[in-house]
Amino acid sequence: MTDLARFSLGSLLFFLLIVIPVLCYLKRRGETNARIVLYIFATWIVWSLVLAPIHEGSHFLGGRIAGLHLRDYQLIQHFWKGDFVRGYVSWKDGEQWRLLLSCQSPYAIDGLIILLGFFLFRWRTAFNPFVGTLILMLTFLRSVYDVAVNYAADTILGGSGDFRFLLDGYPRLAVHIGAWLLMLLGAVGAMLEIVAAERTQRKPSFG
Repeated sequence: MTDLARFSLGSLLFFLLIVIPVLCYLKRRGETNARIVLYIFATWIVWSLVLAPIHEGSHFLGGRIAGLHLRDYQLIQHFWKGDFVRGYVSWKDGEQWRLLLSCQSPYAIDGLIILLGFFLFRWRTAFNPFVGTLILMLTFLRSVYDVAVNYAADTILGGSGDFRFLLDGYPRLAVHIGAWLLMLLGAVGAMLEIVAAERTQRKPSFG
């Protein structure tokens, strides 16, 4: 799978899974069009800065816990070189179970972050619209995006990334079910947050 194909897939899913939900959330919070444009742009900047470090940092953490030895890494896309796609962690040779632990770590972290989103949901009235947007994006939406873009790249577009390795190392049905459950859980959390936003837009906010 080429970098261009992954970039195109990532851009499409960013619009569908990040921009549209954030737009709906801010509309329901009663924000003006000018603020919505500003907040979406700021959300894109934050998303661009955190997506790869969280994903690749999770690979690194899982690999180190498994006892793997690092060969090379790139925790953030090299924007200044025109690279908006690649982040990676490369290990020296290791047993398959160790590599599988590193490979699955980002999605285990995604699951924990989604649960954090449900935990923060009870305090939604305490967050102003922009902070609420960042929390919505960083918990539910980012996690759904992370699973979806990597899952689609390997199962639909023939990539050779995380999910290709997981599908070769674990029962295929279990991997598919796990991916879809994570995406469904994150989508439900985002939907609940967006629906609840209308009920909180007229209440005083802090932060």
